[in-house]
Amino acid sequence: MDLAYHLAGNAVSRNFSDLSPQTVDATVDALIDSLACALAGTQSPGLAKARAALGRWGGDGCSVWGGFGRAPAPWAAFLNAVSMHALDYDDTDDKVPLHANGLVLPPLLADLEENRPDCDGREFLTALAVGVDGAMRIGRAGGPKGSRGWNYSVISGSVGAVLALARLRRWDTETTVSALGHQLTQTAGSLQSIIDGSLAKRFQPAQMVKNVVLSAALAQAGIDGPRNVFEGKAGFINLYQDGKFDREAVEPGLQHCALVNDLSLKPYPACRFTHAPIDLALELHQRGVRPQDIKHIGIRVSGQAVNMVGRRFDAKTAGVVDAQFSIAYTVAVGLARGAVRISDFTEETIRDPRVGAFAAEKITIEAGEALPFLGMVPVFFDVELGNGQRIELATENVAGSPEKRMSSGQLRDKLIDCLGYGKSRVDPDELIATVKGLREGKPVASVLQLLA
Repeated sequence: MDLAYHLAGNAVSRNFSDLSPQTVDATVDALIDSLACALAGTQSPGLAKARAALGRWGGDGCSVWGGFGRAPAPWAAFLNAVSMHALDYDDTDDKVPLHANGLVLPPLLADLEENRPDCDGREFLTALAVGVDGAMRIGRAGGPKGSRGWNYSVISGSVGAVLALARLRRWDTETTVSALGHQLTQTAGSLQSIIDGSLAKRFQPAQMVKNVVLSAALAQAGIDGPRNVFEGKAGFINLYQDGKFDREAVEPGLQHCALVNDLSLKPYPACRFTHAPIDLALELHQRGVRPQDIKHIGIRVSGQAVNMVGRRFDAKTAGVVDAQFSIAYTVAVGLARGAVRISDFTEETIRDPRVGAFAAEKITIEAGEALPFLGMVPVFFDVELGNGQRIELATENVAGSPEKRMSSGQLRDKLIDCLGYGKSRVDPDELIATVKGLREGKPVASVLQLLA
């Protein structure tokens, strides 16, 4: 029987009691982080135009987060997904990599607001954990093993989103499989928007999120979708993974949504592949080293890191997405400013000639032949100072990962940065307290009130 049946049966059977305290903590922290990222992103480039463009199709339905009114569920979920992913600050599964909550949370909250507005917090957290865990499992079993340029974060994440909605609605297995089948017929996502540095990169998860809402509606109406979703001749594995899929990676801990514990929260608003280099740049800054002290930095990273974030940075022509996907730019910012914040990624700040010149002229990035091709770590710095001194640095862990988690204080600092940048009226401590109340069964409506 197709893998879809196994995933669907597990998803609709999960209860809050199946989740370990560690998994509940991880789900809650990631939810706090995700909502802060979304409220920060409401003012990002392209969103006002998108809200205006979609507004012609009606203004009733679900909340558009940040106080931007209401929209039909597919469009509300779409706009909320854009705001959540716009700053590239949302969580990742570093082993894929994959943005999990960015695909799962917006359609889940839209569906809840439309169909289960009285849902209690434990029910919601269970559905969210099911979806995030499911997205991570598909991402890890498949991921970038193919060579066609698919965006695997988008493709894998939408599977988890369907599983989350199925759990929230308490569907049976057949209806869930049908929804997964409908999602298969709509799945897409290209890396070209990243390569070209276009704003479409920020909209790609939203395209799948909108499709998840449509898939759920079709399945709920009794319209059957493909059944051999994963293992069919033109199913997920053959179509998107070139037949390369580790089925065994799906199973361990499935009944407890245990992979949620492996989710990383991002300390910097840039591509995750820039984070380990940023960590080392900040270490240099803490040692008192500044850009003017440096003659050259040689940076060795994985082949995938070079592909994703290793291109030369040109401050005259780069866009904001280019800067977010640049080791050279983010390292230069960390060295010069001692922090990497949202405000470092605006059309004005990325033109700073001092940072841009250093990024273009003093930094060399190359792939280490002995490093795992897809790895985010290890990362190596070979720093030559103007006085002839050399400094060698390396890191095996990335800030925000399970091995190097953000503290509660660091998460709160991130919330302050996010909510301040987004000009949100939401108080950071109120957001934290409201979300933490969900684990005690408090209604999800209290969270929706903060977002509306």
